[in-house]
Amino acid sequence: MQRAELASLRKSGTDKEFTEFELNMVELAMRWDQGSNDPGIRKITQAKALQLELDAKKVREDSMRGLVRRREEDVGESSRSRGDISTMGDTGQAKKKHKNQEGKNIDKILLEFSQGMKSEKEELKEIEKKQDQKHEDLMQGILGLAEEIREQSDRQSHDAFLEREARKDELVLILEALRKDNEI
Repeated sequence: MQRAELASLRKSGTDKEFTEFELNMVELAMRWDQGSNDPGIRKITQAKALQLELDAKKVREDSMRGLVRRREEDVGESSRSRGDISTMGDTGQAKKKHKNQEGKNIDKILLEFSQGMKSEKEELKEIEKKQDQKHEDLMQGILGLAEEIREQSDRQSHDAFLEREARKDELVLILEALRKDNEI
């Protein structure tokens, strides 16, 4: 629906420029609305999020294993090179700096990835809270309308009952008046 509105605004010559990002966000919002209403899709989404978490954990563990192996190799190389200090020179230090830089890059990437996952989890929880609140508000609105309808129905039924009773009373009075006049 929103995508169609954007297309309509484009055709109408509206000055607003639409970027690919905005279109993607609109499509994402539409899919979210569709997915959040369908319990099956919600379960699939939660399963994908769980799988993504497990994959991230595996990547972290694999990266850490790689760092440990590299450090063990560095220790082995340094103990071997202690016997012949002249062969180490500047290249050994350069290799260490390069390996340390790679380790720092991996740490930085892992940190960014985990922060991204954490913020996405928080956003997802916030969106779910908003959806739950919307559903609760809708349910309260529906229940309120149902109560109003019931009350109106009761009033109409009561009013109709009172009208029937009033007509009966009128008929009884008319019949009594006719009996007094001996017309009946």
